[in-house]
Amino acid sequence: MTLNIWLNRTYATNYWFLQMLRSNPDGVDVRLFATHTDPTSPVLQAADVSGAEPSVSGDAYVDWVLEYCVTNRIDVLLPGRGVLGIAQRVEEFEAVGVRVLVSPAASIALLDDKDATYSSASALGLPVPPWRTARGAQEMAEAYASLRAELEPGEAVCIKPVVGVGGEGFRVVDDRAFSLDDLLAAPAHRVRLDDVLSAMRAAEDAGREVPRFMVLPYMASPEISVDCLSTAFGETLAALPRAKAGRQRTFEAHRPEAVEIARRVVDSYQLAYLSNTQLRWWRGELALLEVNTRPSGGLYASQLTGVNLPWAAVQLATTGSTGVGSVDVPQLGGRFVTVETMVPLPQGAPVEDPARSLPASANVNPGLAKTGEAEDLEVSVRRLAGFGS
Repeated sequence: MTLNIWLNRTYATNYWFLQMLRSNPDGVDVRLFATHTDPTSPVLQAADVSGAEPSVSGDAYVDWVLEYCVTNRIDVLLPGRGVLGIAQRVEEFEAVGVRVLVSPAASIALLDDKDATYSSASALGLPVPPWRTARGAQEMAEAYASLRAELEPGEAVCIKPVVGVGGEGFRVVDDRAFSLDDLLAAPAHRVRLDDVLSAMRAAEDAGREVPRFMVLPYMASPEISVDCLSTAFGETLAALPRAKAGRQRTFEAHRPEAVEIARRVVDSYQLAYLSNTQLRWWRGELALLEVNTRPSGGLYASQLTGVNLPWAAVQLATTGSTGVGSVDVPQLGGRFVTVETMVPLPQGAPVEDPARSLPASANVNPGLAKTGEAEDLEVSVRRLAGFGS
């Protein structure tokens, strides 16, 4: 029997995620669906069936996702866009036979808010750095001064939106005078406090809403990103700590404290299937940076450990087992670097405009279509709360 698996809009690196599902160690025949708002997304090229996503949001988007699942007989949905809305209506998907790899809606809502995350984690005894929040120029000036007084002279302050993904809005506050060395160096995420305050004041004067920002120490490298596989009830089955320092990536074989923090996060918030806990060093100890209730963009690297986390999650959701191969004893210690690769785009094969037909008809990729099977749609991407796509 063929298993129909759909990734809606997601990161470009999930091109490799789909490849891992296709080359699953159980030898299960899969039909991969991918949808996206960007017709050039490489994820679309890794799928058997690809298509466009409509420019709708909220319940209208979840309605479309549900209809798409029914129309295309989707067995497993791994949501990247609209995750919270889908989680809030997960029973509707289950009622039509769709397994949704998603954590509880309450946990997603809390962990999407970095201020709420730090407050909750601190109350649970999880290590977090000191932080402040600020909305607008006056609060930012006060928060910066308050935190700056708590830090040592060599410790820098950074800011980032309370709600957001990726590096959007992240800046290191640096009040050094701009020098020739800065001009000749590669672009950096650095900004002067006066420029931050000026930008906020200008927005406020124009009547534009300024989002809340986190104000916290810039914690030291290497960042450790822990990819986790867990049951639907938050029991961790695998935790793979991946250190990132410059170009080099290392699967840490001797970081039990990183694994322990990630396990506590998964257990405390009942995170299901695939999640990611990010840590950095604060005064010699690992501290929580943020938690992703979805797979990380770098999850594909886990194959270097001999563990196929994407497929294990699918098997866990559909059979209650992680399938062939053990997730208990990953091969840690491996080092790697990443390089760009080419993903050819089809000539003269535009993605269908969903505005003409909301359910969207299929666009089966040439060379991947299986004869005698229904044609269909869908893709993948990152959710960017409050900042566009």
